[in-house]
Amino acid sequence: MTNNLRNFPGRLLLVGCGNMAGAMLDRWLTEGLAPAQVAVVDPAAPPRAGVAHFAALADWQAAGGAADWVMLGMKPQQLGEVAHDLAPQLSGGTHLLSILAGVSLADLAARFPDAGAHVRILPNLAARIGAGVSAVATLGAADEPAVASLLDPLGHVVALPDDSTMDLVTAFTGSGPAFVFRLIESYAAAGERLGLSAEDALTLATATFGGATALLADSGERPGALVAQVASKGGTTQAGLDVLDSDGQLVALMTNVLRAARDRSRELADLARGEG
Repeated sequence: MTNNLRNFPGRLLLVGCGNMAGAMLDRWLTEGLAPAQVAVVDPAAPPRAGVAHFAALADWQAAGGAADWVMLGMKPQQLGEVAHDLAPQLSGGTHLLSILAGVSLADLAARFPDAGAHVRILPNLAARIGAGVSAVATLGAADEPAVASLLDPLGHVVALPDDSTMDLVTAFTGSGPAFVFRLIESYAAAGERLGLSAEDALTLATATFGGATALLADSGERPGALVAQVASKGGTTQAGLDVLDSDGQLVALMTNVLRAARDRSRELADLARGEG
């Protein structure tokens, strides 16, 4: 994977640097972004060598803070407070990036009307190792090569024509790693319940899920085609599949999981607008 972060244009401010924003920043620094180009405003964020760190926006501003790129990574409920302090600092040359769940491009444009471009990004935690998925939608005249130089090192990028499906994408790929981790954890727990040691069960479960997803990605085939290659009529795999497939319960369960996460994203949008 190639990137141009050693030549990234301008200064980057992260407002909020928790698990997700921190994973993105760590990846960018690993991939060549100069620490001197970055500032972080977050009282709880761990320090990173060479990166300026401030507890509040007022501290950053008092130090003569300025940024060509600003990424919002705090809680969506803090949007109003942050916008009050940050919006006057932005200009037509500023790219405003947001990873805030539920906060639409229209919301960003209303809160930060003077920014030249608004870019909504939905990444996931595997960005930390360059294996993530990032959906992106843009409003305004964005520097597309520079945006790509930030997103490409994080993993797979899906450009959306608008952000109308972002609440679902938030649930599907943003929350998705946690759902997969829970499935692996449950798979391991079932193995332990049936007689494996806890350590062996987790090792085998992790390797099984990892190998299966790698094979799927490499094969170019549909999942069902690979299922058929593993299962044989009347065999052990088919016996287990009969349980998984019974009455469509697995699809129904995952639909309910995604619906709950999607709906919470919409609720967070209302809270960010002060409507909740």
